[in-house]
Amino acid sequence: MTLSSAINTATSSLQASQTQTALVSRNIANANVAGATRKYANVVTGADGRLEIRSVSQSGNTALFRNVLNGTSDVARSGVVAGGLDRLNEVIGDTDAKGSPAAKVSALADALVSYSKAPANGEVGRAAVAAAQALATSLNVASDTVDQIRQDADDELGQAASDMRSILSQIQDLNQRITAGTVANRDVTDEVDQRDQQIQKLSEYVGINVQSRGDNDVVIYTDSGVTLFDRVARSVDFTATPSLKPGQAGGAFRIDGTVVTGPNSFMPVTSGKIAGLIELRDKVAPQFQTQLDAIANNLIDVFSETGGAQGLFQDASATVTGVAATGTTPASASSSLAGAAGRIKVAASVLGDPTLLRDGGISGGAKYNTDTAATGYTTRLTNLVTSIRTARAYSADGADATGTIANFAGSSMSWLQGTRSTTLATNQYQQTLLDKTQTTLSNETGIDLNTELTRLLDLQRSFQASSKIITTVDQMMAALLQAI
Repeated sequence: MTLSSAINTATSSLQASQTQTALVSRNIANANVAGATRKYANVVTGADGRLEIRSVSQSGNTALFRNVLNGTSDVARSGVVAGGLDRLNEVIGDTDAKGSPAAKVSALADALVSYSKAPANGEVGRAAVAAAQALATSLNVASDTVDQIRQDADDELGQAASDMRSILSQIQDLNQRITAGTVANRDVTDEVDQRDQQIQKLSEYVGINVQSRGDNDVVIYTDSGVTLFDRVARSVDFTATPSLKPGQAGGAFRIDGTVVTGPNSFMPVTSGKIAGLIELRDKVAPQFQTQLDAIANNLIDVFSETGGAQGLFQDASATVTGVAATGTTPASASSSLAGAAGRIKVAASVLGDPTLLRDGGISGGAKYNTDTAATGYTTRLTNLVTSIRTARAYSADGADATGTIANFAGSSMSWLQGTRSTTLATNQYQQTLLDKTQTTLSNETGIDLNTELTRLLDLQRSFQASSKIITTVDQMMAALLQAI
């Protein structure tokens, strides 16, 4: 090797060491930055022995990253549903809890038995009415909670659409910088990290499939195949419903003009927060609402009076099955309108006069006991006890198809607890799996501080060696010139 070749090689080695030292320093600075990957230089040796930095690359694992995206979407969906079920559980409680509708139905039945044994006792009568009031209130509160959960889910869908548009806009900006930088042979590894972080944020909302193309370009699809991003961000649209009513369907979520939620979707998303909110709004909450309504409607029916007039329990809606609910024109007690659990109430007349529960004529109709002096009349109360403890048929999914009202209410609460338990277990398992996958990905592609510090020491030694070669060659050249 000639002296000129030696000095050229040493000089290029110095330059390569400087570039690599800068990369290692950058790695050390980003060691605690979430999502940052290890950067390294691709060094090649030229024909003349010179070292060249051809490009800067980063550590990565496509398979693990894909698993992280899938896990993020799965956790987001089950987490949303579990959160909604938790809210219901906070209000309803366990089947045996005193505040649950099931417990309130049983308490009312016991109060009616007590009243039938002491029909002349006003305190016992008022206790029975109070038990009925507590039952109606518990159904109202449960129904209101279901309504609020559905409304919150609908509102969150609107916010999710806005969030997704913002994320896609950032992905578009980063992707343009990455592809342009790749073509120009610039270091774009930091931008790739940022794009990957935005892609992972996007996966919280919908399950996604990411495909790579030339020049570091990417295309993003939903898990159902709808295009989210292809050089430009696609549209994400959702119109929230200002006030969702029981039985009312919410709006559909659209991506790139395609409906991706609901029964009319041919390409529905199956994971992510969007899928979870739709499941909560359109399936889980309405199913529980139907069960609550079945309890309310059957209570109205059981306590109805002569001619189908509403009795102890009444539907507070303006009309019930087309009949005005007024004091002079009793509404039909066989109402099956959606949302009955939110409207059920104890007749105001009974609140003022508990003996109407014993004697009848609650809505101004015919009385069962026409002798006002017959305070020991028990026939009506006995019949009510028999009716509330008689098995009936129900059409609400999830709960028992037949049974007493108390049994049906209990099966409804059991369905809620079972669904919640299953969903929570699924969410916890998915979260554990995601945590492990993220740890594995971080260990493989992330920055290890000890490794980088060791690498920095190696580069310093290389720099010193190259500097020594240059110094030695310089001395040799000086000696040669002096000898001439």
